[in-house]
Amino acid sequence: MTGFREIIYQSIQHNKTIMGRVKSLRQIQKELAYAQAREAYTPPAREDGAPSRNNPKIAVAYKPVQIAAGETAKKYKVQASQKSVQFFGQTELNLVDATSEDSLPRGAKPAQVHATVADGSPQVIRALGSKRPYKRYAPGNRGSNVQYSYTAPMSIQSASALDTEIKAVFTAVKGKLGGAYGRVWFTPEYFVLTGSGE
Repeated sequence: MTGFREIIYQSIQHNKTIMGRVKSLRQIQKELAYAQAREAYTPPAREDGAPSRNNPKIAVAYKPVQIAAGETAKKYKVQASQKSVQFFGQTELNLVDATSEDSLPRGAKPAQVHATVADGSPQVIRALGSKRPYKRYAPGNRGSNVQYSYTAPMSIQSASALDTEIKAVFTAVKGKLGGAYGRVWFTPEYFVLTGSGE
């Protein structure tokens, strides 16, 4: 008899667990409304002559951290966003204008510093397609074409000072991030040297 009661008890608990995962009618109706609104939405066609954000590139001389050994270390030419370099500061990034340097080897990626500028008071708006509400942290209004993300290569002067140099860049742009929702981070380089069998 005890075994039968145990089976009944486990069956009841199992049913409670399943029922807890079942969506309510209100939730299903809300998801259906989002899906129908997204299906009915037709994005506007991009017209000729529509305004676009220019993002010119500049050539800078980048020094890989693996071979960093002072100012005489070999540098490579990389393309960088002009606005991003200006945002972080060319001096803070330890970059100089490129001259006759070789291009970075194929497959290699420079160390980069990234930043996302946020609005100090984010606003709740609705998605154009689904009409689902979400919180917009980016500065400016939707469609205002305001740039709020930046990525630039960063040369490291010496491997032993890696932490110090990165934090110096973080400190330099802290006041530009728009408050507590802004973010800045660093990604390490991937450096390769290639050769042939000749």
